[in-house]
Amino acid sequence: MNNTHELSNIEIRNLILEVLGYEKEDIDLGGNTFKKYGYQGSTTDLYRLLDGLLIVKGIRTGDLRGRAAAWGTSGLALYEGDTSYLTRSEILKLYQEFNNLLTQGVIAPGAYGLYGDHLPYFHVTEYGLKCVKERDLLPYDQDGYLSKLKQVQGVDDWIVFYLTEALKCFNANCLNSSMINIGLAGEVIIEKLCEGLLVFLEKNDSDLHISFERELAKERQVSAKYTAYNKFRDKYSKLPEGTDLKGMLASLDKSSTPIYATYTRLTRNSVTHPNEIIMDRMKVLMFFITFVDYCELQYKFLNYYIHNSN
Repeated sequence: MNNTHELSNIEIRNLILEVLGYEKEDIDLGGNTFKKYGYQGSTTDLYRLLDGLLIVKGIRTGDLRGRAAAWGTSGLALYEGDTSYLTRSEILKLYQEFNNLLTQGVIAPGAYGLYGDHLPYFHVTEYGLKCVKERDLLPYDQDGYLSKLKQVQGVDDWIVFYLTEALKCFNANCLNSSMINIGLAGEVIIEKLCEGLLVFLEKNDSDLHISFERELAKERQVSAKYTAYNKFRDKYSKLPEGTDLKGMLASLDKSSTPIYATYTRLTRNSVTHPNEIIMDRMKVLMFFITFVDYCELQYKFLNYYIHNSN
């Protein structure tokens, strides 16, 4: 069993959701999927298909020979290196997250027909099907994650490049190197915002444009430039002609704003000094999960500046 890193609870939760919504026939010897059986089955089906997904995604190396089973069978006990490609601690996390999904109403005990009305048989609820569809795309799903990032209107190629490098580092368990590249992607966004606002103010308010240009010229650190950007963006939004921009600022008032703000500190000066930022896998994972939303949010402002500067 190839175990390059320990899967976190959130990674395992999303693997479960992905298995429940999986439509290809390459993760089970019989080509079975939950969709084929009306999104219901047994925990044994779930564990078997999850093992197959680990192999297909390259999270573990191995094959599924000897793992064939009829749909809806029960009684499989999971043992690391034997009946599962998960480690002992990961198997316990799997049980935890399965029960969390039960508590959250994503899945429910029992399945239609002869399966029975109790565990180990279960079905995906209507709410659960929405969760399966909208699940987070995590770093090991590199193509899907980057595809989601590229859907951000106007996203800069350098941002995609740095996130691609960050994903490679993350999947190789080089966490600080991963954060360096996330920080560089964050720098690109900040530089683009400053450039965009500068051009926007040049056309819409010459006095603010001159002041903002002077202040940017004095600052060398990206985080300081971002502070100046926020200052002049807010100044313009308070003008009579800044109504549209003021309305957009409401989108910044989210519970995740503190996480977004941290990107401004992830400059090359901070993340390249190991004593200043030591990242564990869960912290880096959370930055990946929130980065696409952060990028999309900031590009709404950038695209507004571009559209109103022509």
